[in-house]
Amino acid sequence: MFFELTDSLCADILFAMENQQQNFGLDAKNSRIVQCEPESVDEENIYSLPLWTSADGYSLLKDFIAKYKGIKACGELKQILLEGRGVFRNFKNTLKKYPEADKRFHFFKNKVMKKTVCEWYNALRESWGLETLDQDFYEYDDLVLEDFAFRTFSADMDSGNVAFLAGAFFEELKIQFSGELGSAISLQLKDQFDSINALTKNCTGGFVCRTLSDEFAGCILYSGLSSKKVAFLNALFVNQNYRGLGIARELLSRSISTLTEDGIQFFIINNSFVPKMLKSTLTDLGFEEKDFAFVAELN
Repeated sequence: MFFELTDSLCADILFAMENQQQNFGLDAKNSRIVQCEPESVDEENIYSLPLWTSADGYSLLKDFIAKYKGIKACGELKQILLEGRGVFRNFKNTLKKYPEADKRFHFFKNKVMKKTVCEWYNALRESWGLETLDQDFYEYDDLVLEDFAFRTFSADMDSGNVAFLAGAFFEELKIQFSGELGSAISLQLKDQFDSINALTKNCTGGFVCRTLSDEFAGCILYSGLSSKKVAFLNALFVNQNYRGLGIARELLSRSISTLTEDGIQFFIINNSFVPKMLKSTLTDLGFEEKDFAFVAELN
């Protein structure tokens, strides 16, 4: 018996899939989830739900950590998987300490599980002799647009916040690379930035990101040459509390769109500005890695 997969029904299926203690099926006639014994499932009136085991749940946790390496909770979450005891409970409790990461995880989990449901439903549609439905599952989603506000950079309004993020980033480097190495790397990057006042004053454009509670979450600054055909990235900072949530990608995307509209031919990012975790994002956005920089040809 045919049934339509509505958003409401899909949500009910997702909820039932995670319940490992009870058996559920889908009542096709009434388009609802029902508790039933396995022998009641006939794949005509009562359909079995997509299979979701504890092994699938564990794989989802691993995939989340692999995808969002930049989130502040990442180190603690990795350790939980390594310890191997009480993984699901400890993972959940740790995420509660990091609200943004917790929200990102639930969005990620919902997307992965919804993809499983849609593949299951399309298999049923094929068995009914119907066309499959197209489903889009973007690596980058709209959650960042819902939880953060973006606007163009203003030197008068934003220079102080940029300076704060830059200072915090330099201190992170000292911790990440201990001893003389950390101090040297931090100092070298500070010298590249010269002074934040000069940096913000000389930039020709950029964007900033704030949380809905008005906390400064990130920024991007760029400058153009006199030829007006080439633009260089001056700075890209994201508050450590909000990394791994797609903010850097959105800041870069907005900059690319603006520079393209302005007729800029090349957007260049010096390699020293590019951490390892950002490289795949740049590639996705059309940048090509050269010997000295990442270059995007816009026009």
